Amino acid sequence: MPTARTIRVLAAQPALRWLHPMPNFHLLRQMLEQHVAAAPADLLVLPEVFNGVPCDYDPLAGPLARRFLATLARACRVAIVGGSIDYQDDDGTRRNTCFVVDADGNEVGAYHKRVLFGPEQGGRRAGETAGIFELAGVRVAVLICADLWDPSLARELIDRVDLLCVPAKTTVASESHISYARELWWNLALTRAMETGLPVVVGDWATARHEAHAAIDGVRTHAVHYTSGGSSIVDPGRRPDFDQLQMRLPPKDAGLLAATLDLDAVARFREHRRAVGLLPAAP
Repeated sequence: MPTARTIRVLAAQPALRWLHPMPNFHLLRQMLEQHVAAAPADLLVLPEVFNGVPCDYDPLAGPLARRFLATLARACRVAIVGGSIDYQDDDGTRRNTCFVVDADGNEVGAYHKRVLFGPEQGGRRAGETAGIFELAGVRVAVLICADLWDPSLARELIDRVDLLCVPAKTTVASESHISYARELWWNLALTRAMETGLPVVVGDWATARHEAHAAIDGVRTHAVHYTSGGSSIVDPGRRPDFDQLQMRLPPKDAGLLAATLDLDAVARFREHRRAVGLLPAAP
């Protein structure tokens, strides 16, 4: 993990497949192993529902994905903000949950998505508390996808954490909305970083069309949706160099974004914003 107040972060934008958990696990492990063999990292941020399987389709898919996170962290010696898993608890409660694990594969904690989106509103329980975790001395916050659209959820993290991680799945119903969604997400991440003074690391599904045929509760379903590839790493400590301030992958690319965050430089940026009246006084 980091030394001298720096942390090496990775934002994943993998070419995941809907309803294909095992190929998704293989892809993620292959991507990460290849990267850390050349350039070790401290923290990986995976996308929302990275296994690609809602618990309506398979309640056992969640526990399997949870175990995969621990295995991946140990194998690659990287702490992981485990994207999110559509997870069914033993009591039947269903939530969109991010499990956070350290580089030894130990589960540090979990965060439940608070702003439910689309179909989640009818069948998932919203979380109630902030997700703040310590990973080897770095305070990491988690918001899941639609959570980032509520500015109050990001503002409550000011002076409580060192960076904000956002697993996302930028889902749109039409191919014509892909570029629109991607640009919105890039701008949203940039805005939240500048208004809070926190680095924002977004992991998203790569741009793709997803088609699924499945049976849910005995009913055959067919659905098509698209993902937008909105991953980015925003480091407000890099101003005024805009090319360094926000890193992105080319629109059609899948892969890993990597950046070394200087947390001391970010803290100085927050003090500047506070001095000019753009951040509240420190508690």
